[in-house]
Amino acid sequence: MSEDVLKRLRKTVFFEELSDDALAAVTAGASVRRYAKDEPMLRKGDAADSFFVILNGHVKIVTQGAKGEEIIINMVGPGETVGEMSLIDERPRSAGVIALEDVEALELDKDVLFALMTQRTDVTLGILRGYSTRLRFSTKYIEKVIDWSQKTAEGDYSFLENTQQVVENAGSDDDKAAQLLSAFFSMVTKVKAREEGLKQQLERLTIQIDQERRRREFEEITGTEFYSQLKAQAKALRQKREQG
Repeated sequence: MSEDVLKRLRKTVFFEELSDDALAAVTAGASVRRYAKDEPMLRKGDAADSFFVILNGHVKIVTQGAKGEEIIINMVGPGETVGEMSLIDERPRSAGVIALEDVEALELDKDVLFALMTQRTDVTLGILRGYSTRLRFSTKYIEKVIDWSQKTAEGDYSFLENTQQVVENAGSDDDKAAQLLSAFFSMVTKVKAREEGLKQQLERLTIQIDQERRRREFEEITGTEFYSQLKAQAKALRQKREQG
């Protein structure tokens, strides 16, 4: 493995605590992979036999909604890892990974990693720190969903004005979680628009109802015998005035 790749790996959360020889052992047999923009790196449902460290470029972690639409779960860049979650439970990939631009990534073999984890505590601790970081972000993500859901239920859409769509550099975990919730953002925007449309329809209906009620009241009044007599008396009075 080149010194340049090892230098970049030392900056990752997973491997920053590893000694030089531990890092060399982890990367033994690893290979550099390259992916073009929009090319899938991993597919949901695939078997998990390796994971990747992003060296250059950015990727998005995606799944599908109930209608088949793409939902962005996360977006990661240089120094971050993808595909490691499925290594632990040895179940198929729970999400897909797609390159957002030209990407260079280091693929590490599952068997090599597991063998090292049973032999070296520094490797195990490095991996656990990486998982802890990912879980902390997931907590932020869930907190943001709950907060927005509560505001939406209360009819408070103020958060829409302060939330940007997905960008590559999101800053804090809280900002990144907010930006990645593009599907939720889109849904709430539609809910708000539908609510405003219903309010306008209700206002128009209320006006129509008021007009119809006034028309019926007018017809009820003008249709009475008393009104007919009153109208006849008024007519007769006008005629007298005209003749006088």
